[in-house]
Amino acid sequence: MHEFLISTLANFIGSVLAGFALVGLYVLIQWFLAATDVEIGYSWSFQGPITMPTGVWVNLDVRNRSRSRTYYLANIAYMKDGQPVAAFDNETVWGTELKPGTITFVAGAPLRSFSMPVDCLNAEVEVRLQNGKQFWSRASGPGQHKRGRVQSAAFWLRAKLEKWAFPVE
Repeated sequence: MHEFLISTLANFIGSVLAGFALVGLYVLIQWFLAATDVEIGYSWSFQGPITMPTGVWVNLDVRNRSRSRTYYLANIAYMKDGQPVAAFDNETVWGTELKPGTITFVAGAPLRSFSMPVDCLNAEVEVRLQNGKQFWSRASGPGQHKRGRVQSAAFWLRAKLEKWAFPVE
C-alpha cells in the first residue's frame, strides 16, 4: 500500500509539473507573437531646402504581421532625455487601423518646433498603439527603432520562420 501511494503521488506531481511546463510554453509563444506583431520604421520629410527647411514631419512605415489581430495607432511623441520637445501628434494618427497582414504609410503633422535637420536626429520618436504598446527610437538613425536584445532576437527568429514559410500563428 505504501508503494502505491508513493507511485500515485509521484505521478500526480509529474503531471502537475508537465501541465505547468505546457502553460509556460503557451505563455512564451503568446509573448513572442505579441512582441513581434507590429514593426514600425520611420523617415523624415522636409519642405524647402534641407539646410533650412520650412516644414519637417515624420513618415511612418507600420507593418502589422499578425494574421488575426487588428491594432490601432494612438499617438506620436517627440522626446529628448524623457522630456517632450514637440507637441504629441494625436490628430493625424489617432485611430489609424492596422489590419492584419498590412503595411500602412502614415505621415505625421508638421512640427513647428523643429527648424533644423539636427533636431530630427536628436529627437526620440515614440509611436504608441491604443493597447499601450510603444515603439521608440533614440537617434539610432532614420527608420531604426532601438530594441533590446531579447526583442531583437524575437524579430530575427520570426523573420527566419516566415522566410521558411512556417506559420507562427
